Amino acid sequence: MANKIVEIDDISVELDEGEVWNCLGSRDRIVPALRDELLEMMALGEKICQPKALQSRLEIESVGRGKVVFKDGPTLNGPFLAHLFTGAKQAEFLVVTVGSAVDDKIAELTVEGDHVGAIVLDAVGSALAMNLFSQLLTRILDETHERDWDVGTCLRPGQSYWDVTGQQDIFQVVQGERIGIELLESAFMKPQKSQSAVVPLGPDLRVNGDPNESYCRYCQAKNCPMRQEEQIELQV
Repeated sequence: MANKIVEIDDISVELDEGEVWNCLGSRDRIVPALRDELLEMMALGEKICQPKALQSRLEIESVGRGKVVFKDGPTLNGPFLAHLFTGAKQAEFLVVTVGSAVDDKIAELTVEGDHVGAIVLDAVGSALAMNLFSQLLTRILDETHERDWDVGTCLRPGQSYWDVTGQQDIFQVVQGERIGIELLESAFMKPQKSQSAVVPLGPDLRVNGDPNESYCRYCQAKNCPMRQEEQIELQV
């Protein structure tokens, strides 16, 4: 595959406390009994985090009925995916990870019986991954707007419109193993605190600006530059 893969290792993270509370399910609410533990695990997570990312831009050959075909790349299948690529000329494939040390420490705390610490560090790891992901999206957004192009919906495997096996298409392009990410048979990534996506780009891209139809409503990445809607609480 002839696409150019760019490795990014100059991303730093500095978490906001609210990002971690959000991942713990306590959005806009601090639990005093957990705060010291949370601050301790935030400091630990930021210390052992090893942020890395890959991105690659591919040209689109065609957007047809239920599929998006890339030049020298995979074909993405799905009627809603194709709909979201209407007017797109290119797409950014990307993957980010906080590294394996966070997963390893969560496992260590669990074995030691520090289950609260493990749960809090797990939330910290999720917040770190989303923070990194949001930073990379900001770069893509700024670069694309400099070209006077539009940025479409950030498409992520595992959502209702795209099965998690879509990770395989992304890894065909960005080769996540280059930064230590393994794609498991289940199509999940290891380290667990990793994220991937495809972002449509184009001068005539049809962008859905209706927050009531946006998947942002359910996403916990509250600092994402593409957010259209505040997160709503899911009724389980």
